[in-house]
Amino acid sequence: MYQKILVPVSAKHSGARANKALAHAAKICEGEIVLLHVAESVSNFVGGETRKERQQAIEIESLAMLAPMLEELDEAGIRHRTRVKPGMVTEVIVDVAQEEGVDLIVLFTDGRDSLKDLLFGSITERVLHMTDLPVLVVRK
Repeated sequence: MYQKILVPVSAKHSGARANKALAHAAKICEGEIVLLHVAESVSNFVGGETRKERQQAIEIESLAMLAPMLEELDEAGIRHRTRVKPGMVTEVIVDVAQEEGVDLIVLFTDGRDSLKDLLFGSITERVLHMTDLPVLVVRK
């Protein structure tokens, strides 16, 4: 059993399917689940109050997207926390996994590759190459 599981969630992979996969992850977690949303970075060209307001808006949008998953975890009695962090998706996932000291990373995939994925590799492939942690891939 795992003590701490990282579950990165994007808007593309949120919803009923993600909740179902999260329920399975909760069954193998004896400790805590960390939900992560890698948010868009606010441009360095945006400054002052406008930058701060945009960062707050992104955080609110991210937490709203995660809300159904948080409800699922609450109902299941699973300890959880959320993290919203801007940056490059793959790097943020690996960095947060290390910062949090997780035992497992759960990634969602729809199995469809874009041209960019074919040329540079998908997020799942890149995470697999960048970490020594176990990765559970949940496919549509």
